[in-house]
Amino acid sequence: DYLSVVAHYINPDWQLEKRVLALVLIDVSHNGQNIADHVAGVLADYGLTNKVFAFTLDNASSNAAAMRLLRPIMSPYLGIDNGVESEMFLHQRCACHIINLIVKDALDALKNLIETFRTAISFLNSSNQRIAAYKSYCIATKIRPRKFQLDMEVRWNSTYLMLKHLFPHKIHFTTFMHANYPRAEGDQFILTDEHWVVGEKVLKFLELFYDSTVALSGVYYPTSPLMLHFLVKIAIHLKNYANDTHIRGVIQPMIDKYNKYWRNIPLLYSFAFILDPRAKMKGFSRVLRRLMNLTSTDYAVYQVTTRAKLTDVYNKYEEKYGSVRLNRVVPPNLSGKKRSAWDEIYDDADDVGTSVGMHSFASTLNIARDTSATALLHAASSSASTASELISYLDCDTVNQLTDDFNILHWWHQHKLTYPVLSIMAKDILIVPVSTIYSESTFSLTGRIIDERRRRLKSDVVEMLTCIKDWEDAEARMQHMVDDKELEETFEDLYLD
Repeated sequence: DYLSVVAHYINPDWQLEKRVLALVLIDVSHNGQNIADHVAGVLADYGLTNKVFAFTLDNASSNAAAMRLLRPIMSPYLGIDNGVESEMFLHQRCACHIINLIVKDALDALKNLIETFRTAISFLNSSNQRIAAYKSYCIATKIRPRKFQLDMEVRWNSTYLMLKHLFPHKIHFTTFMHANYPRAEGDQFILTDEHWVVGEKVLKFLELFYDSTVALSGVYYPTSPLMLHFLVKIAIHLKNYANDTHIRGVIQPMIDKYNKYWRNIPLLYSFAFILDPRAKMKGFSRVLRRLMNLTSTDYAVYQVTTRAKLTDVYNKYEEKYGSVRLNRVVPPNLSGKKRSAWDEIYDDADDVGTSVGMHSFASTLNIARDTSATALLHAASSSASTASELISYLDCDTVNQLTDDFNILHWWHQHKLTYPVLSIMAKDILIVPVSTIYSESTFSLTGRIIDERRRRLKSDVVEMLTCIKDWEDAEARMQHMVDDKELEETFEDLYLD
């Protein structure tokens, strides 16, 4: 078995980059210890051991075991050696794998329906003479003739694509099946109106999960800020179908699986959402209210805890990167609504004044000890509280640009002088991928390298060729999900012209 290690990072122009670092042959047991040893070796080779913020893995138990072994090695990046804090970020579970588990529960319950469509497609494809007859029938009825691809049971998205490409042809396909599919006298036709009615409901039901998987598998934009959006979308979707006559039987197992993995929202998703300047805490509160109504979960404590942990993590960044503030050009004050504008209304000026006053007094003592220019500059820059950048960011109005072309990384790049430390934290959190499809696509790339004429390539040569191809695609920014494109083309390019 091979192990794929893929790195995600932001370049100096604040653009997302992806690189395959290694495709390592594991010729021993694929257990946690061996996975951890190989990953640690790859990171050491690239000098990245102390620079890793998070890993995104699927839910295999061996991966969880590997992360327990890697955690002490990887924690020095922020100096987080506490088990709870390091687990908060270091090990992220693949969201698309969880979607796969949720959808699988539905497809298992709908197996008989889907098997009927598979049988009909198999009947058409099993004979060249039958395909020719169907082609002639399509031409005679003035529609473009085509074949249809069977799905792969191990890939639920292929089931969606099978139905998607079949349904526009349901009238002609059904007519041909009625005329040609053998049946005993008195038996019903293989495809009835009921099959198509329920099948169309299933197709529409699966569409959101398919679109979610595609969106969360993007390469050149942050996916972590999208997760709360899709948690809400999926929860609404399940609730809307809970009373549907044809679908409701599969909903409860899907809700149970949703709650198992996502009722306790991973903090990384929440942090990434808050660090979207269109959301901040205001948007976060609204999202939690929506999820509370949809899942009957009380998120009041979680909201407070998230804000507190966000501050704690920011303080870690302040400790490590606070010196960058010494070299920045101080920008003009941002326009926008600040908390101070509401002090008279909420009457919390005394509390704020006390904390700032105490910090200013401490800064004055620091100046007395060291009157150098550096010390004076440091005292001036630290006259605000430790979390001043975070507070300033959260208290400003949200950005009112809700269009799809909003570039969240570009926004942080533009505001890195205003938030020199917070922008580093945002960079780390926003680039964490929520899917392992990038890594899995490496195996598809490798499959195109190891063809029938290259079965004897050594593992190090396979790794070299895979990395070269991926890095070439990266330079041209063409690392889109080739695997998904090929899957779609499998179902699309079947016309019989």
